[in-house]
Amino acid sequence: MQNQTITFQVATHHLPKVALRLEYLLQSIEQACVEQHPVIHHYALKNLIEILKIIEKPELKSRFLKELMRIEHLVGRATPALPKTYAERLYQQILLLGHVSGRFGEGILHSPFLQSVKHAHLHQITEHAPHEPQLSVWLEGDISRREHDLHQWNGQLQTLRDTIYIYLTILRDNAQFSRIDLYSGFYQRQLPTRPCCHLVLVRMDKGAQVVPKIQMGHHGLTLRLLDISSLREVQHIPAVVDLAVCQL
Repeated sequence: MQNQTITFQVATHHLPKVALRLEYLLQSIEQACVEQHPVIHHYALKNLIEILKIIEKPELKSRFLKELMRIEHLVGRATPALPKTYAERLYQQILLLGHVSGRFGEGILHSPFLQSVKHAHLHQITEHAPHEPQLSVWLEGDISRREHDLHQWNGQLQTLRDTIYIYLTILRDNAQFSRIDLYSGFYQRQLPTRPCCHLVLVRMDKGAQVVPKIQMGHHGLTLRLLDISSLREVQHIPAVVDLAVCQL
């Protein structure tokens, strides 16, 4: 089933939006750890710099801690009920976040090399500007050095990775999909209030040759289907999609 479908995810507010972005960035770095090509390593380094920009804000860790504590309070009372297996995982992660000082990835936030690359990236005038010397040496140097650095940086992001994983896993596992028919390529519905609504998931057949245009506003959720080639609205082809709203 998973191989035949694709799920589109849209966050309804800041924290799940940040979590989705961090999940993607962390996955790219983890994948780069088993690759050797400098282009892949360069892409992972760019994503690592983006992570640094996100986690350097000290309030991010406290916001995730508060949200996990709120979710822990709901275990057993949410609808549908959250599995009790989450309780121990939540407890351990909350305990860790509460006792580890500093920000996520504190160890790499002060890396001279990463800070120099980040600084150069911020002041880069165009995308076609030449690499700064330290980056050129890193990319063109020994593969084992790049692999060692990537593994080390990846390891120092483990607390962040675990936090993002348990947060998004609970949201997704709590989602209940319902099938909706889009007879004219259009669907609209009200959404729960933002504090309890976190993610909107749209699951479709990979071979449908259409993509969803998901919009959220004051009147709720609006879903339109666009032709994958022309990106024009599809109005005359009946379509079936699965929709889930993740709320706690």
